[in-house]
Amino acid sequence: MLLQNLTWTDAKEQAKKNPVVIVPLGATEQHGPLLPLWVDICLANEIAVAVGEQTGAIVTPPLNFGYSELWETYPGTISFSSSTFKSALHDICSSLIRAGFKKIFLLNGHNPNLIIMQTAAYDLVNEFGDQDISIVAATYIFMAKEECDKIGENFRDGTHANEMETSMMLALHPDLVKMERLSEQVESYEPRRVIAFDQGAIIVNKWPESKVYSGVYGNPALATAEKGQAYFEVLVEKISQFTMEFQEGKHDPTLLSGKAKTN
Repeated sequence: MLLQNLTWTDAKEQAKKNPVVIVPLGATEQHGPLLPLWVDICLANEIAVAVGEQTGAIVTPPLNFGYSELWETYPGTISFSSSTFKSALHDICSSLIRAGFKKIFLLNGHNPNLIIMQTAAYDLVNEFGDQDISIVAATYIFMAKEECDKIGENFRDGTHANEMETSMMLALHPDLVKMERLSEQVESYEPRRVIAFDQGAIIVNKWPESKVYSGVYGNPALATAEKGQAYFEVLVEKISQFTMEFQEGKHDPTLLSGKAKTN
C-alpha cells in the first residue's frame, strides 16, 4: 500500500491498525559509466514496494538523497551532509509518529547512510519513548546476504556498481544500463581501495577522485538479468518475512534471548 495514494483520513484509519511503515532510503550518486545515478534509491524503492504488496505494509515515497559525500567529485551526485540527512530522517519519522504510526522500517540501499540511520533511530526512540514506537534501520543487502551469496558474486567483488547492482538493474530497468561502456571502466578499486570492509571494520582512507577512478567497485561484467531477478526475488522474500515478524511483534529487543519469538 502506497502512502501517497491515501487521503489523510485513509491514513488516519490505517494508523489505527498499527501497520509497518517502510521508508525507502538510498542516494542519487554516480554508479560508474554503466549505471544511472538513481541505482541505490531505485533498488531500495522497488524492493520496498514489492515487500509492501506481499505483506500489507505501507510504503512511503522514497527519500531520493542520502549521505554521498564520498562521490563529491563525480558530476550528477547530489548529497546531503550527515547532519541534513539525519534531520530529514528525524522529520520524516516524527511526522509518521505524530500520525499514529508506531512501527517504522527504514529500508536502505546505500550503506554509508546506515550509521546515520541508526543514530536517528536511537534519538527518535529516546524522544518518543513513551509512545511505544519501534524503528528498524537496515541496508537491504545484509538482510539476505547468505542467500544472495549463492546467486553470484554479490558484495564479494565490490560494493558499488558491482555485479549485484548491475544485475538487478538489468532485470528491472535494462534500458538504463549501458553494458557497452564496460571498456570505460578504469582500473579496479582492488589495488587502491579508499574504503574497505574488513573483519567487521570499515576502514576509510580518502574519498575517491573522478580523475583517477571510474566509480566502479566490483566487476559488473559478470552481471546478468537472470541473476538480477534471482537477487530481487530472494531479497523480497527474506525482507517480507522479516516485515511480517516485525508486524507481529516477534522482533522485540526486550526479550532476554534477543531473538524472534516463536509461536
